Amino acid sequence: MNKLGTKFRFIGMIFFIIYLLVLCYFLFFAEAFGRGISLEAHGYNTTPFFEIRRYIDNFDKLGMITVINLGGNVLAFMPFGFFRPIIGRRKNAFFRTLIQGCLFSLMVEVIQLLTNVGSFDVDDIILNTLGVFLGYIIFILFKFIIWRRE
Repeated sequence: MNKLGTKFRFIGMIFFIIYLLVLCYFLFFAEAFGRGISLEAHGYNTTPFFEIRRYIDNFDKLGMITVINLGGNVLAFMPFGFFRPIIGRRKNAFFRTLIQGCLFSLMVEVIQLLTNVGSFDVDDIILNTLGVFLGYIIFILFKFIIWRRE
């Protein structure tokens, strides 16, 4: 790996760690997002596309809540798809990045279920994984623009 690649990898590692810390804060501790341990049990959804369809079907009533929920889940995991291949040894490890992002999202959902912080939703895993995919696409574009000069 040349100096430019090493520099990008180091900077990517720093940003990836910061991203994970901020993400964990918003997913588990941010009271503005209804986080924090609750005495009442939260619900769960194990039916793929059930909540996504519900949000889309009720867009006329929910409006921006739909955009924030669905878009937020995608946007929240785009940095994972972007930074994970930068810090990895294999720059084009698409499936590895996608699987790691999906498993990280699954881990978050299980922790939310077990700690009663948020709720388990398979649709969140689907949307988060879509975010990882889109983040990886942005990484490929970035790589093409930046690294092609090497």
